[in-house]
Amino acid sequence: MVRKGREDAHNGVRDDDDVKEAGKPLMKHHLNVKGENVMYVAKWKCLAVLLCLVSTALFGGEFAWAQAVSAPPPPAAPAAVAPTVQERLDVLEKKVEVPSLWKALGFKASGFLDVAYTHNFNNPNTNLNQLHIFDTNANSFSPHMVQFMLERPADGAGSGMDRLGFRARLNFGVDARVTRARTNFAPGTSNNELDFQEVYGEYIVPVGNGLKIQAGKINTLIGYEVINSFENANFSRSFMFGLGQAFTTTGIRLTYTFNPVVTASVGLVNGWDNVDDNNKGKTFEWLVALTPHEKVGVSFYGSYGAEQSNCQGGSATCTPFTTGNDPRAKRTVVGSIITLKPTDKDTVILEPYYANEANASTVSQSRNARWNGIAGYLIHDFDEQWSARFRGEIFEDAGGARTCTGFFGFAGGTNTCAGATATAAAAPVAQTLWENTYTLQYKPFPSLITRAEFRYDHSNKNVFLYGSRPANNQETLSFQVIYLF
Repeated sequence: MVRKGREDAHNGVRDDDDVKEAGKPLMKHHLNVKGENVMYVAKWKCLAVLLCLVSTALFGGEFAWAQAVSAPPPPAAPAAVAPTVQERLDVLEKKVEVPSLWKALGFKASGFLDVAYTHNFNNPNTNLNQLHIFDTNANSFSPHMVQFMLERPADGAGSGMDRLGFRARLNFGVDARVTRARTNFAPGTSNNELDFQEVYGEYIVPVGNGLKIQAGKINTLIGYEVINSFENANFSRSFMFGLGQAFTTTGIRLTYTFNPVVTASVGLVNGWDNVDDNNKGKTFEWLVALTPHEKVGVSFYGSYGAEQSNCQGGSATCTPFTTGNDPRAKRTVVGSIITLKPTDKDTVILEPYYANEANASTVSQSRNARWNGIAGYLIHDFDEQWSARFRGEIFEDAGGARTCTGFFGFAGGTNTCAGATATAAAAPVAQTLWENTYTLQYKPFPSLITRAEFRYDHSNKNVFLYGSRPANNQETLSFQVIYLF
């Protein structure tokens, strides 16, 4: 081939189209033509040499030679190396936005940090606030709770997997000792500061407006207040919630919204705060929430079932069918939450409550125990940052079954009274308690809540401590900081 011969002869350095092929004889009948071509090329070569000499003299050798002879093409770039599988994955990970993927899956992560300082003006020698539940440490800073919550709320408007959800709340801190001790999950580990407050799955069945089914450990339907302090109006908890109501229930719950006015929930659970059931019976719980007007809400709640232990198959310290160990005894609870919003800045809540349990009285053997009360809340929001809250409450423990049951070594000294020791509770007593709580809340940022609270407790019995002396009242001042994330 002619082109191949040129490349062999000149190695691609020059681009002369009229160079004969190396090593091939010329055909005779083309002799004259080729001769003329050779003469023609020779003349042009001589002319090129002459121009090169002149350019060298005028501009220098390198410039002239560059003009006379074509520069060789740059060396070819090396062939690209195919990326490895790991390199391709690294590039893909950089392209994927984690928040977007998290949102697409419907996951939500949140939590909070709750720390506080509480001063007791009585300066009890036990360093404990009597009959308080979570804020038990007197004259002390307390890391009350760090909570992490991961959830995927079920979406009734979706389809398939959108209707499936879950929630897991993990608590750590001194408050977790109390919630953990209220369960039968790990008896004897009352000072464990790690507790799953809620762990449940849920599914919304596409029936009517959507029937929500929840199964697992869930916050109770009973009462206005809850475990998380920042979700309540005040820092400290009421006697009625801390001493007379359940915190959580474990079982199955059905919730259905009939219309914007009526929502109902029913559940079948192990009992109050029982992760492991302490008897063979089950407790029925219920709630009906009515919203007849945007400024009025009324809820009715209750539970019924066996709550006392059956002695777990026999125990040297437990006598079956005695007070507190009678699985045949039933506990009945009813209550209501009435919410009024007279202005955009004011909220009023009223909660009457009644409970009765057979064979549970600690002051009258084999008699029923009754506890009941009423609590009122007034919340005034000055603006988005400043808020004032007031709580007034009366709580009666007529059977002595709910108050003064704690001792120093149990759950951080929750629910202790004058006369308690490190290993034993005070003597049972029937009493009536009342308290006033005043809270000033300031939110400098949406994620930061600060509170200052003064609380006055009073009893018709000397169950509090003034130093080492029994007294009928107690005053505390608390400062709380909550960071939401």
